[in-house]
Amino acid sequence: WADLDTRLFFPRELSWLSFNARVLQEAENPSVPLIQRVRYLGIFSSNLDEFFRVRVAEVRRRMRSVSTLLT
Repeated sequence: WADLDTRLFFPRELSWLSFNARVLQEAENPSVPLIQRVRYLGIFSSNLDEFFRVRVAEVRRRMRSVSTLLT
């Protein structure tokens, strides 16, 4: 797997995770009102669920596709 082109897997997924990390940072910020922090946590949770349902499934499909090409 070390020979795989990382462009197949990372840019969009890493960007998505980076955005979600920023949302979580806002949820952890004590200067943000509590109700807004709870909303940020809801957004974070929803985004993470979608990431695993959509993005991880996509990466797994790509990996299977590349694996098939290599065999």
